[in-house]
Amino acid sequence: MIYILMIWTVVSNTTMKHNILTQQDWRPLGEFHAEVQGRKTAQQMCEDAARQLGLTTENYRCVRSK
Repeated sequence: MIYILMIWTVVSNTTMKHNILTQQDWRPLGEFHAEVQGRKTAQQMCEDAARQLGLTTENYRCVRSK
């Protein structure tokens, strides 16, 4: 199985008459495949990567791809 680490991030900022408009979207950050020895699943590796990056649970998703 393959999991993709998706993060909720800023994709653009626009200034209009002293207001800053920020646009956010889900963007892929990494792809994780099952380990050969089978010690960790792709989902576990995805979750570990998110924790190492200090992401909070509302700002990332591990999405199954295949």
